[in-house]
Amino acid sequence: YLYEARPNFYNFDSSDAFFISTKGSRITGQTLYNRVLAIAKATSDKAIIEKSITPHILRHSIATHLLEKGVPIESIKTFLGHSSLASTQLYTHLLKTISDE
Repeated sequence: YLYEARPNFYNFDSSDAFFISTKGSRITGQTLYNRVLAIAKATSDKAIIEKSITPHILRHSIATHLLEKGVPIESIKTFLGHSSLASTQLYTHLLKTISDE
């Protein structure tokens, strides 16, 4: 997406958003949700379709995976656009809870 599709969008380099519309502007959370839902339905996998995958869950997932791979929390904070490290540290707490189970 980043190297093949996104550059075809109008004015793609003027947005710092990862997912953008064909006009080059940031897409809404609802649009992203609809696209993820369409992809989930296209898999025909009942388990995936029944999961409630939202943009917020995707944010948690990427943050968790980055933490698991050893990416510094300060880098994750910047990536997620958090102004406070405390917000990002919630993800480390969630990761610790999961590993304790």
